[in-house]
Amino acid sequence: MQHSAQPAVGNKKQGGFTLIELMIVVAIIGVLASIAVPQYQNYTARAQASEGLSVTAGMRADIAEQYSLQGDMPSTDDVDDLVEADDEPAGRYVQNASYAFEEDTGTITVTFETDSALEGGTMLLETEDPQEGWVCSGGDGENAIADNRIPAGCKD
Repeated sequence: MQHSAQPAVGNKKQGGFTLIELMIVVAIIGVLASIAVPQYQNYTARAQASEGLSVTAGMRADIAEQYSLQGDMPSTDDVDDLVEADDEPAGRYVQNASYAFEEDTGTITVTFETDSALEGGTMLLETEDPQEGWVCSGGDGENAIADNRIPAGCKD
């Protein structure tokens, strides 16, 4: 006797994810994004702030040379004479950099572009002896960049 093929009649339960499982996945992704986005913004800002160090490298070298020749920090006018107006340090994220000498301390003020992650903020590079290095800070006033955005290569 031959048996005819009969379709298997069983549970026809659909597979897939339930709504609650999908909501849990979305919540986990949201928590991870809330941590990752601010960290990425700080990383981007530090990278842009480090351009301030590279843009001012020539100016810092000129100051160090004048210091070694004179034995003192150069005056503002001495550095202005070395850095021509059309040669003023600037970059993609750096709007300008200027030097000032007051009370035995030379200070380079780096101003960033308003469309950068630093939003027109300022960073100060200060020293009393360029041969011992420069100390960076966020600047003065309301335009100061946050300390967590100072490049790692220039923290004291």
